[in-house]
This record gives sequence, structure tokens and C-alpha cells, in this order.
Amino acid sequence: MTEIAAWLEATAVAQHLKVSRWTYPLVNAGHILGLALLVGAVLPMDLRLLRGRDGTDLRRYAAAGLAMAVVFGFLLFATQAGDYLGNRAFLVKMALLALALVNIAAHLRLSALSPGRQRAAALASLLLWPAVLIAGRMIAYV
Repeated sequence: MTEIAAWLEATAVAQHLKVSRWTYPLVNAGHILGLALLVGAVLPMDLRLLRGRDGTDLRRYAAAGLAMAVVFGFLLFATQAGDYLGNRAFLVKMALLALALVNIAAHLRLSALSPGRQRAAALASLLLWPAVLIAGRMIAYV
């Protein structure tokens, strides 16, 4: 894993991000914008599901936010991959993110099933996404 981390850090993109005055902050802002779009769509969607209402009209915004957060997050990761892999908060964030993504997949499959299971997936989502955000914020302090 450390070889892959070293390779990522040595790529031209990662090197550019490390030395650029503007690119890294813009990529960081893109990551934050993606998170805002994702959570800004997921929270009302989950709250609707908890009330037994449909929230699928927000899925495309959540998907766009997730795509932005993943792409820009990966670019940020590439600049210090070795350090991130040794950071407990980052590892917790990745574990929570994996659980949140599994929950999305389960939710998409459960959409044709019982309202109780849909509500359970919505509740899990309401707990997981803020936890991902908090763990991500803690990366700088661990």
C-alpha cells in the first residue's frame, strides 16, 4: 500500500497540487461543494423517507455531489497519500464512507420493498453522512 501511496504522491497532478497557489484551494473548495451538494440533497431525501414520502427527485443532486466529493477528495488524498493512510481519522472516515455507500446500495434495492426497511436505510443515512463529515474534519487534528 505504501508503494501505491508513494506513486500517487509522485504523480504530476499531485506535485502540481502541492506547489500551486490556486489549484489546491480550488480542489479543496470543489470537495467541500460536492459534500454540501451531497448532504444538502441526502438530508431532505431521508427526512421525506422517514415520513413515508418520496424523495427520489433529489437523487441526481446527491449523485452529482457524491461524484464531485469523490473526485476532488481523491485529488486531495493524492497529495499526501502516505500521511493519510497513517491517519486514524482518515481511516475512520473511509470506513464510514464505505458503510454509507453500502447503505446507498441497500437503499436503492430496498426502494421496492417495505416502508419500514426504507425508513431504516434513511435513518442509517442520517447518522452516517454527518459522521463522515465529522471524521473528515478530524483528519487535521489527529
